[in-house]
Amino acid sequence: MSLTKEIVADKIEVIERNGTTFVQVRTTTKILESGEVISSSYHRHVIESGDDFSSEPDNVKKVCNAVF
Repeated sequence: MSLTKEIVADKIEVIERNGTTFVQVRTTTKILESGEVISSSYHRHVIESGDDFSSEPDNVKKVCNAVF
């Protein structure tokens, strides 16, 4: 039995509100036991133009670079 933790930015949405564009990112944290998911949780955060997104995963950076 081996437990592993996997964190993935699995949903990226571009939202425009009142003339301002945002990138909303959903991150899923999965706990796996021998390759099977035994637990998962979600977290969302928003990136605005001018925010530092250099620490984001590559898929999020690509979207932010295209949008901003």
